[in-house]
Amino acid sequence: MDLRLVPAPRPSGLILAEAPADSGARQEMMRLNEQLIALSYAYPDIRFELLRDGTILDFAAASPGDLNVPAERFLAHRVQEVLPDPAAGMLAAALGRLNEGQTVIGLDFSLPPPPGQTGAGQTGAGQTGAGQTGATKFFEARLVALPDSDRVMCSIRNVTERVQAESAARRAHHLLSDAIECITEGFVLYDAQDRLVLCNGRYRELFSANTDLITPGASFEEVLRGGVERGVYQVPDGDLDGWIARRIEQHRGAGAPMEVRLHDGRWIRIEEWRTHEGGTVGIRADITDLKARETELSAARDEAEQANQRKSDYVHHLSHELRTPLNAVLGFAQIIHDEMMGPNNPRYREYAGQIAAAGVYMLDLINNLLDLARIEAGRMDLHEEACNLSLLVDLTFGMMQPRACEAAVALCMEIPDDLPSLHGDASQIRQMLTNLIGNAIKFSPPKDGRVRVRAELTEDGGIALTVADNGIGMRPEQIPVALDAFGQVHGRNQGHNQGRDRAAERGSGLGLPLTRALIALHGGTFHIDSRVGAGTTVRLTFPACRVGGGVQRF
Repeated sequence: MDLRLVPAPRPSGLILAEAPADSGARQEMMRLNEQLIALSYAYPDIRFELLRDGTILDFAAASPGDLNVPAERFLAHRVQEVLPDPAAGMLAAALGRLNEGQTVIGLDFSLPPPPGQTGAGQTGAGQTGAGQTGATKFFEARLVALPDSDRVMCSIRNVTERVQAESAARRAHHLLSDAIECITEGFVLYDAQDRLVLCNGRYRELFSANTDLITPGASFEEVLRGGVERGVYQVPDGDLDGWIARRIEQHRGAGAPMEVRLHDGRWIRIEEWRTHEGGTVGIRADITDLKARETELSAARDEAEQANQRKSDYVHHLSHELRTPLNAVLGFAQIIHDEMMGPNNPRYREYAGQIAAAGVYMLDLINNLLDLARIEAGRMDLHEEACNLSLLVDLTFGMMQPRACEAAVALCMEIPDDLPSLHGDASQIRQMLTNLIGNAIKFSPPKDGRVRVRAELTEDGGIALTVADNGIGMRPEQIPVALDAFGQVHGRNQGHNQGRDRAAERGSGLGLPLTRALIALHGGTFHIDSRVGAGTTVRLTFPACRVGGGVQRF
């Protein structure tokens, strides 16, 4: 047999082959060999043909430098003598096992960077791109013993990029796992087939009785049904299958959050969202403390409402009980004052007048209390009608004129003749006017005091009713006090209205709160503006839906 080195058109450059004596056969062998070489370049593997002792008969590689060995060193050398450790030792051991009778052997190995290039270009974990120098490279090798032959075919593939990708994926997975473990709520992820992918420790803690079922690959229905059968959940109506069906439907729809109660009394809030791949991300939050606070607040609210109702009922009952004897007192005081039973001492007439004034004040207070009680209890009804504001203001002025004259306060009205009618409760509107005008008179300076009542259309078609005075006014922090029931702004009237009845001067503290409640019943708004030394302006705004049309009455 004649062995000779035959030139070949490839990087390795040489083939150790048996040369036929016939030149035509030699050319055919060369042609077939070139086809085989071209075909080998279609694969990324490095291919060796070896003798069983490791001698390299042939090799083909698109990138012969992957093994960190020059191509010319391979031919006619033993592979375990050419490759660096640990690859050399692993291949030698594999050849030994083939000689012992095995036919196919697969193994993985890595090659460190060549001397002098250690660490060059590394980006992390000692690894860089597959083609970079200074990088640890990773390979898969497969050795196949040819039957009835002393030869072995060896294929080596550079899998560095795949190993690096797998390593990066593992690092990303570890980062994700660490991140979800930091979540204080339970976290769970199901794939598009509704099988569990991962969950955090908090999720397992919340459903500790079900831990053995919470494993990757388990379906949502398996985990849920197992939990229901073990009594993990409290099913209100006892219909386990129905509850499971509803829960699965809600889970697959990933709709609104829901709350479930566990067997130990804890409440869990469930929120779920769909992923782009069709999976489901779920959050499980323990809201037991929140539910307990809600229960406490609900009980406190119910108790407060009951107490408020009892208070309203008591005020309503007491007011009715006071009105009957008070009306009798007023009647007798009027008889004495008017001397209907015969002449009296002038001092008796004066006393009777004072009794009547105090009685009227008390009657107004009782009526205001009754109205507030009705409003708080939701029993105040509106008797709707078309009202002429000019007439209502004029009537109120007529009633308040004696008080204004006594205080030397001028009353003036600015209402356009073409102002549309206002739909509302005429008696309540007059009561609002009475309260506001009475306050304005009370806190206006004597002699040069002025109370102005205006009505005008607003930009949105409503009606604004304004009562303004030039009295002493209030500081901003005093306004909330004045708007509270029975609220008194101390010292507000100092220097004004000397000599008037002290009770009437002080007031009940119900006028402004009642007015605000009455305008709210009409769907309107209440606004107060006050400055010390410049007076107070109260603006009642009725909505546009109450303006215009109908017959004007009052």
